[in-house]
Amino acid sequence: MKLDRLKTELEKAKQKAAEWQARIKDIERQITEQENLEIVQAVRSVTASPEELQKILGMIQSMKELPQNKLTQKEETDQNEEE
Repeated sequence: MKLDRLKTELEKAKQKAAEWQARIKDIERQITEQENLEIVQAVRSVTASPEELQKILGMIQSMKELPQNKLTQKEETDQNEEE
């Protein structure tokens, strides 16, 4: 019957989906491991004390936060006008 065939096809599709989900998780894990390895290698290549390295990373962090979190005066004015 057609219904039985569709149910069988559905089960096969679910099984393949589960296999692909497992593959996705594995690839994501590998990507994270590789990113971590590259970060560790980059940190080890810096000839600075741990304290100096912490200051450098803090400066980088603050430089990244400023453009995203700080609106220009024109943007603030535009937002206030919209409200």
